[in-house]
Amino acid sequence: MSMMVQTSTDDAPELLARIEHRRANGLDRYDEWWEGVYRIVTGPSRDHQRLLMAMANLIQTRLTGDVLEVLPGINIGLDKDDMRVPDLAVLPIDTPLTSPGFQSTADLVVEILSPGERAGEKLPFYARWGVSEYLEVDLNLRTARWLQYTDGEWMPIDRSSIIDLSVAEVVAMLPPA
Repeated sequence: MSMMVQTSTDDAPELLARIEHRRANGLDRYDEWWEGVYRIVTGPSRDHQRLLMAMANLIQTRLTGDVLEVLPGINIGLDKDDMRVPDLAVLPIDTPLTSPGFQSTADLVVEILSPGERAGEKLPFYARWGVSEYLEVDLNLRTARWLQYTDGEWMPIDRSSIIDLSVAEVVAMLPPA
């Protein structure tokens, strides 16, 4: 069951204490800010984590040279305003920061959908922040789609132009149903 509750800390001031508790105890690792709205996000499932680790290892082996790196769970955007935490990101080692711990962009982001998460929901954000490629994996449907941002729109591609990896290879990594 998916549930969304949106309120203001003016209406529910106890939420400030809950958010601070999450931050103080490291429970906010995957929480995001969506245009000023704080979203509490739970950690990934075991299947999600297993695929994440396998993909991180595979992508790492496919990187050439010392210009790009693959990082799990980084922050892209502006702290306490508008930021997302993709499962994986491939970015230049010298990518500028918007503040300590917050990247200004990535070349490629990987999103493994969590239960209740809507496909493509983060695409407008990633377009605004200059992300070139988006790989979305749906474990429940056992599908993957790779999109490239070109001329103001997300277009499907079969193979990344950033790393040597295809949609078919990603689908082959998915656990059996």
